[in-house]
Amino acid sequence: MSEISSTNSVSIPVSGYLKMIRRWELIEDLLGDTEAMRAAGEKWLPRESKESLSSYDDRMKRSILFNGYADTISKLCDKPFSRQVVVNNLPLELEYLMTDVDGTGKSFNLFAREVLENLLNYGISHVFVDHTRIPIDLEGRVLTKQDEIDLGMRVYLNNISPVNLIGWQTNESINIKVPSLTQIRIKKNIFEATSSFGHEEVEYILVYQPFNYVIYKKIQTKTGYDYIIVDSGDISLGKIPLVTAYANKEGMMIAKPPLMTLAWLNLGHWQSSSDHKNILRFSRFGLLFGRGIPKKMIDEGAIEIGPSKAILTESDSADLHYVESSGAGLQVGRQDLLDIQNQMESVGQQPLIKNMPDITATGQRIDSGRNISRLQFWVRATEAQLLDALKLACEWRKIRVPEDLGVDIYDEFESELGLDSADKNLVFQLQQSNIITKKTLLEEMKKRNVLSYNLDVETELVSVEEDAVKELEKYVQQQEIQAAMQQSQQQSEEEIESEE
Repeated sequence: MSEISSTNSVSIPVSGYLKMIRRWELIEDLLGDTEAMRAAGEKWLPRESKESLSSYDDRMKRSILFNGYADTISKLCDKPFSRQVVVNNLPLELEYLMTDVDGTGKSFNLFAREVLENLLNYGISHVFVDHTRIPIDLEGRVLTKQDEIDLGMRVYLNNISPVNLIGWQTNESINIKVPSLTQIRIKKNIFEATSSFGHEEVEYILVYQPFNYVIYKKIQTKTGYDYIIVDSGDISLGKIPLVTAYANKEGMMIAKPPLMTLAWLNLGHWQSSSDHKNILRFSRFGLLFGRGIPKKMIDEGAIEIGPSKAILTESDSADLHYVESSGAGLQVGRQDLLDIQNQMESVGQQPLIKNMPDITATGQRIDSGRNISRLQFWVRATEAQLLDALKLACEWRKIRVPEDLGVDIYDEFESELGLDSADKNLVFQLQQSNIITKKTLLEEMKKRNVLSYNLDVETELVSVEEDAVKELEKYVQQQEIQAAMQQSQQQSEEEIESEE
């Protein structure tokens, strides 16, 4: 079918999406590395008021991103996926999902990691549970097991990037405690062949409602563009098969990126690094300075610079020498870069610090005496999300959901902040500078798992004071003994002298 839609509003994002995409712009460019940051131009690297466009372009070409943000995301995801994801009691009919979740041969383990990466980058992640389409001529017919085998009937788990889910509607109201989705819109770009050798990128908008779906294709028109309906059908599940997890939830389908501070610090490093490299380029070379040189020599080009050249003049005031930078400004710039890198390392380690109550994704307390890290909390949110996705898969295939069906992502990793990490060094420096107290120092070290979580800080401080008093008493006693010994030796020497 190919009827023209009455409006282009199908492609217009909702306000909640626009709120989030403004935050995601920087994250998307950081994930695109140096190439994307350069392409963003003045958005992330402002041009100075009197800097020419050619000078700015040269500076941009020399700018290289120190990608602490992407590196941190990768390292955080490495921890839970250092071991394989375990799915307990998955029905035999769905075991193919462990080796091929989406029809492309992607393993469940890799799929789970990608879902967690979305959660860490965007603060929200989506898993869409799709099913093989039933041919039109078979709709309404009760299919046998053999029919399903012949048709290749199966479910697919799709990791939907939050950037592509541009719209949604819910039945949220003051009277509904647990609202549900009544519509979602997903933008999808596909490269399609235009000739034997050519292809072009085509935009589609997929609209899902509880009982049906409609697929729109963007086309060029005489006045601009429009969207035509190219496919539609029913959804027998009776609900929108989307499962969403949140890191920093701000509302239904709205969340804040959990590592936004790290992204801003990385931007600061990008800008400072560009300035530093630009200044360093000029400071590496000495500036030739001359005075008292006769104008005639300058006009006639008599001054030649080189290892085998000599400059002779009769002027008594003539002087020609190189002036080099003292390097003080360069050292300040270098220190600024190091300071930002230390701050990035500190912020990047925060998700590993155990400072959250041990609570499940359903809000039930597991262990009132145990804290977990934010990363562990996000891992559990992903576990619950994937479990719900598998339950939907069972529902699609009309399989009874096993009571003990479960998804287990490794989360027993401990904080691995080294003793020489910037975060701990910073805390020590703050205490040594008397900016924080010893009590705060001990409490912060407990959070970083340097000290035992059951250490009583107050008792420890009292013990430290008592030890200090004992050491002082011991020191005074030693000094008194040493003074007495010296006095005794002096008296002996005086007695020997008097006898002589």
